[in-house]
Amino acid sequence: MFKKIVIKVSTLIIILIGLNFIYNFTLYEKDLNEKCEQIVEIRDKQAETDIFYFAESSNFNTRETDSIQSTISDLTAMFFPSLTLTAINKPATHAGIYKVWLKNINLEVNKPKAIVVTLNLRSFDAAWIHSVLETQLQESVVLVRPYPNLINRFLLSLQAFDNKTNEQREQDMLNDWLNTQLVFPFDFKYKTVREWDVSFGQYGWDLADGTPEKNKILLTCHYIKAYAFNLTENNPRVKDFDEIAGWCQKNNINLYLNLLAENIEYADSLVGKELVFLMKQNRDYLVKRYNKGNCKVVDNLELVNGLEFTDQTWTTEHYGYKGRMTIAKNVANSLKDQFSKEYKKAY
Repeated sequence: MFKKIVIKVSTLIIILIGLNFIYNFTLYEKDLNEKCEQIVEIRDKQAETDIFYFAESSNFNTRETDSIQSTISDLTAMFFPSLTLTAINKPATHAGIYKVWLKNINLEVNKPKAIVVTLNLRSFDAAWIHSVLETQLQESVVLVRPYPNLINRFLLSLQAFDNKTNEQREQDMLNDWLNTQLVFPFDFKYKTVREWDVSFGQYGWDLADGTPEKNKILLTCHYIKAYAFNLTENNPRVKDFDEIAGWCQKNNINLYLNLLAENIEYADSLVGKELVFLMKQNRDYLVKRYNKGNCKVVDNLELVNGLEFTDQTWTTEHYGYKGRMTIAKNVANSLKDQFSKEYKKAY
């Protein structure tokens, strides 16, 4: 009886190995191109790449009125004309996806000299962590999980990944805003994001939509929900960046975390000093945690003027040309320490 079971199991394993082999040589590349565009791009370009630049929409978003439409990564690359800087972009991407991209760099093909990873402060907030876009992002990396490709395809078909409903994600976000306590080293009357948000928002409930005053109140509430949090090691994005830093340390690759500029000016004028305190405190936390060893935090948090932000009615890291160039110069100056011979002053 036992011998028959062993034979059946062995036969099944052989069949699965055969099917996996057939899948690898037939449909796998097609599926990979459809679902994992960025992974394919990394694999296609890694042989010629000196520096990878991982980013979300902050890198490529431009103003229609900009006379120069270059991305932040393109502007950075202009300072190093003899090096190949390859940007890998996907809107709404965060460290949980960047770490998968990293692990798909084949170091035997070519080991990058450096990696720049966007460090977006908002990606640590409840709205981004529980975003409805998360399902799509998680779907984009299922096929490169550390299992046989056929198994990964089967998991993708079953939607066996973080595939919560939009309603579940929204509820998780609301729960965070309602229950997570805000910590200040001074007395502050609001204990949660929910309390703080309502304190401003309630005054706009009776105003007509589209009026300047209601628009201002809505924007104020956006800022509170985007930046009112205390970073700790329990934040899932902190854990993701820990993995990123650990991978680069293990493989002896210099890592540059590009901490993006936020609209500190508007945060101050709309909400007040308490929100600015949290934003700067979280920046300090990230700098202290990651600015060591082969990792450097490029701090742009306060470098871009409020009017240089493309979106004036929302919280994003989208900039006009001057803002993009300011960040590019700062990244280039950090890279200059490693690539002093290749550095050429571009502007």
